[in-house]
Amino acid sequence: MCGLFGFLNYGENEIKDISKFTKSLSEQSAVRGTDATGVAFNYKNGISILKEAKSAYRFDIKHSDDVCALIGHTRHSTQGTEKLNYNNHPFFGKCGGRKFALAHNGILHNDKELRKTFELPETKIETDSYVAVQLIESQNRFDFDSIKYMSELTEGSFSYSILDDKDNIWLVKGDSPICILHFPALKMYAYASTEDILFKSVVGYAPLLNEVKKGGFEQINIDEGEILKICNDGNLERKNFAYRDYYGRHWWDFGLYDDKPSSKSTSEKEYIEDLKSVAAFQGYDPSDIDELIDAGFSLWEIEDYIYYGMDGEMQQSEKKVSKNESFFSNEKKLLTENLLCVKMMWKRGAENDSEKGIPRKFNSFA
Repeated sequence: MCGLFGFLNYGENEIKDISKFTKSLSEQSAVRGTDATGVAFNYKNGISILKEAKSAYRFDIKHSDDVCALIGHTRHSTQGTEKLNYNNHPFFGKCGGRKFALAHNGILHNDKELRKTFELPETKIETDSYVAVQLIESQNRFDFDSIKYMSELTEGSFSYSILDDKDNIWLVKGDSPICILHFPALKMYAYASTEDILFKSVVGYAPLLNEVKKGGFEQINIDEGEILKICNDGNLERKNFAYRDYYGRHWWDFGLYDDKPSSKSTSEKEYIEDLKSVAAFQGYDPSDIDELIDAGFSLWEIEDYIYYGMDGEMQQSEKKVSKNESFFSNEKKLLTENLLCVKMMWKRGAENDSEKGIPRKFNSFA
C-alpha cells in the first residue's frame, strides 16, 4: 500500500506557508509507505516533480505559497526498486498538447498484458503503475474519456491522483480509500488516503485547524468507480467508469463475513479492508488477516508479510481464477504458521533501522 495526498487552492489569495501543510500531509502519509516520497505541482509554466527514495520524515519539501495545486505520494515498494528514482511516484505524462503527473495507490496485475496487447512504448520504468500513464497517452488527449479508458483497462487494486498543467486535480477511485475535505472560507480542498491521515495533517497546520475548530469544512464524497475532477475554480465534475475489482468481486463477496464494510468505517477498519483486498489478490485467504490480528500482529507487520513473505522476496501471484472456481481453492498460504518467526524477523528489521536512525514504518492505530 502507498499513500496519496494533496491540495488545491482555488482562491485568489495565497495561503501562507502552505508547504508546511504539504510536509504535514507527507509525514502523516508515511504510515502507508516509507520507501520513497514524491510531489508534483505547476511552477513557471510547467509541471515540477520532486521525488526521492526517502521517507517523508527525511524528504525536504519546499515550495512557494503561490503553488495552487499539488499531488503527493508515499511509497511502499512492490514492483520496481525505489533505488532507481524513475520508479517512484508521481510519473510525468503528456498527450494532446497537455501535460500531467500521476500517482497510484494499489497493485495492478495486468500491466504486462496491457503493454503487450496495445503495443505500448518500451520504458525503463519497472513499476506496474506506469502503464496507467501510457494508456492515457495512447489516447492522444487528456480528458474524462482518456482517464475513463485507462481506469477500465487496468485491473487490480487502485486509486489514482492526477494533476494536469492547468491546476486541476483528478481523483480516480477503485477499491483503495480516498478522503477529501473542502474548506470554503479558505477556498481550498485537501485529500489523503484515509480520514485519519487527513485530519492528523490538518492538526499540524494552523489555518486549516482553525477552520476545523469553527466547523468550517465539509467532506466530499467519492464512490468506487468514480472520477472526480476538482477544477481550478473550485467546481467539481464527476464521471463514472466500470470498475472491476480483481476478478470482478470484492473480498467480502466470498461469504466469510456477515456484513460488507461500512462506508463510514474508522481509519483502522479502512486499513484492514485495504489489506484484505491486497491479500486476496496475492492469493491469501482474507480470513487469515483476522487471525493474524487476533494473534497480536500489527497491521504493518501483516502488510510486510503479504508483500515480502518469509524469504524477503515479494510474493507475486499471476494465477487467474475463473468465476466457476473457488477463489481460494488450494491457495491457503502459510500465514498462520511460523508466526513467531515472522514477528521476530520484523522486529529484528525494526531494531536495525532504529540503529541507523531510519524511521521504521509504524502502526498508527496502536
